[in-house]
Amino acid sequence: MDENKTYTNEHVYFVNQLYRDFLLPTILGDDNAAILYWAGKRVSRHYDLSSFEDVNSFFITAEFGELTKIKERRGSIILELSGQNVSDRLSSDSQEFSLEAGIIAEAIQREKKQTTECDAKILAKEQKVQFTASFD
Repeated sequence: MDENKTYTNEHVYFVNQLYRDFLLPTILGDDNAAILYWAGKRVSRHYDLSSFEDVNSFFITAEFGELTKIKERRGSIILELSGQNVSDRLSSDSQEFSLEAGIIAEAIQREKKQTTECDAKILAKEQKVQFTASFD
């Protein structure tokens, strides 16, 4: 293998899809969503993500898509994830966004210093995923 080879976005996307959409569900079975959520929280801590800007930058780098803050209330934040990779995943059998929800939950929890949970909702017509992060 050429050590100087630069990997393309397509390569990164393929590797993400291979692991998250095929191998992990095969290994984790029915616990896939719960384990990916908690893994996302751990990823967020490991990469010291503690703001919306940190998470958005991480998502772009990881080829997860672009995150947009839609609305912020006293006890919740609504975000949307969009982009070609999101559309591609929604068009396939991959409708699992628990990893992303966990990353978001932990980052907002660190930013707000309040216990935070995050749910994902597929917006099929818009080809987006909406995340609602709720905190105390």
